[in-house]
Amino acid sequence: MGMRDIIDDLRAVITFFTIIPIGGSHDVSRALINAWIAIIIIPPITGLLPGLLGYYLGFFIHNGLFIASITYLLLLVLTGLNHIDGFADIIDALMVRGSIEDRIRVLKDPHRGSASIAMVVLLIVLAISSISNLIGILWQSLLIAEVVSKSSCCLCGVIGKEPRHRGLGWQLTRYSKERVHLIVITLVAGLMITYLLLRLIGILVALVTIALSVLIFTALQKSLGGAVGDLYGFILEISRVITLVLLSLLITAFS
Repeated sequence: MGMRDIIDDLRAVITFFTIIPIGGSHDVSRALINAWIAIIIIPPITGLLPGLLGYYLGFFIHNGLFIASITYLLLLVLTGLNHIDGFADIIDALMVRGSIEDRIRVLKDPHRGSASIAMVVLLIVLAISSISNLIGILWQSLLIAEVVSKSSCCLCGVIGKEPRHRGLGWQLTRYSKERVHLIVITLVAGLMITYLLLRLIGILVALVTIALSVLIFTALQKSLGGAVGDLYGFILEISRVITLVLLSLLITAFS
């Protein structure tokens, strides 16, 4: 593999997971093949940048809730709102009591139900309220939350069940199973970064969140006939918020 191929792989992953306009390949398959890289290269964009913004805002604004709101809004904007859209789709599908086919049909429906809207609002409120308690370690917390989010997604791909429809979920599941060793390497690297930033508290939160995410993923894919694409978006969102909530609780308890 030449340097041009490596650069194109990085560009494809960044283009898929963020809205950063860096050019290069827009090949979704290429991005999913190299999704394991996201554990390392995406958190500095979607976690560190918003965290630094919030950190510097703190010099001029002394309202934690306002800083948390602006920070989390930037994080969501940088992801292109794609993951939170998948979160909403999964909530709508889970509200259906019919067959798996009925739930998949709801997943493809662009309209939003009241339950998904309410859950998205709750998710955002939980995230912002947690971030407001983490102002002193803002950029560290957001960076860790993004590392855990991407780690959970890739690890779920390893244990995922390939859905019938060969869409994004099928591709990510297939490619993840073929690159277990690379996912493990980047996952360990991510945990090392987490330890350096927040020591044992960071590691504890990361491991608990990843374990919970895998359990949630395993349970939900049974209701959806496999690891559909929206389910990965769901895991990306919920693992980030779980991380922030746990960090907030632990930091508050030990402060």
